[in-house]
Amino acid sequence: MNNVEFVKSVYAAFLGGGIEKVLAAADPQIEWKSNTDPALLPWGGARKGLDQIKGYFSELARNVELESFTPREFLAGSGFVIVMGHMAGRMRRSGVRFEDDWCHVFRILGGKVTAFQEFVDTHALVQAFIGGDAHAIGLPSSARETLAPRSH
Repeated sequence: MNNVEFVKSVYAAFLGGGIEKVLAAADPQIEWKSNTDPALLPWGGARKGLDQIKGYFSELARNVELESFTPREFLAGSGFVIVMGHMAGRMRRSGVRFEDDWCHVFRILGGKVTAFQEFVDTHALVQAFIGGDAHAIGLPSSARETLAPRSH
């Protein structure tokens, strides 16, 4: 199996709810990074090792109801696969729907994912997570209440 087929099998496991299969594809010391700020989105930031990766998936499931998750393009080189895709869903906390184009970078060595990095539309996700205008963070609650949620 080449690296693109391997990554496709990881996505198939994720979409089928097989998080244990996703974890089995990872190196025990995997480095996992999300460009989202963990102070704004609980699944964001950097993690290392399988236990912390389990935490990522737990936070994601606790906070996000995915309606669709579609890997669209796969680009591969020696030891890496870059995937561009799209997802849509609803934040459980706010009930607000979102759409997001994303990019994932997989580093692969010895048939295991040794590093994963995701790049998502943090603005759209934070707005959906808080249920309003992300620019209002830090404003007094009276000011936030007057701002209508925006979609992007």
